[in-house]
Amino acid sequence: MKKIALLAVVAGAITFASCNNSPSKDKNEDGKVTAGEQVDHSIEKMDQVASDAVSKAEADYNKAKADLDAAVAKGDKQAEETARKAVADAEAAWNKTKEALKEAGDKVESGVNNAVDATKDAAKKTGAAIENTADKAGASLKDAGDKAENAVKETANEAEKKAKNLKEALKN
Repeated sequence: MKKIALLAVVAGAITFASCNNSPSKDKNEDGKVTAGEQVDHSIEKMDQVASDAVSKAEADYNKAKADLDAAVAKGDKQAEETARKAVADAEAAWNKTKEALKEAGDKVESGVNNAVDATKDAAKKTGAAIENTADKAGASLKDAGDKAENAVKETANEAEKKAKNLKEALKN
């Protein structure tokens, strides 16, 4: 029962650390919290929770060992048997805590790698969209330039015709 409770506490602490990761301060003090700062803060918080959980499990194991040594020294067989069971349970809980934290660390690493990949993909898509927009804008500007050039030529031709007509009218 103690193992399950300890495992539940550790799992809850890890979950709490990963979900409640609002940064307390901006690392580069620019007034904005970047995704990198958010990830760093989450990892720091998880490391602290993990360290606390391992320390508690180790302390429980050491206390159980000390109780066993005391029972052996007294010669109390029933207390010794109970203490041996407590040592075994505490050691198992400690090992499970370390394993759970290792798995959580692997999941965090995987999550960070996925976030990096997603960010790279988003950057590529954004770059492609900007390039596509620039190409469209360039084509639109070229088309507008061609239309303006044609309009200027037509206006110049009309002005030249009117000038010729005016010149002929003045001759007559």
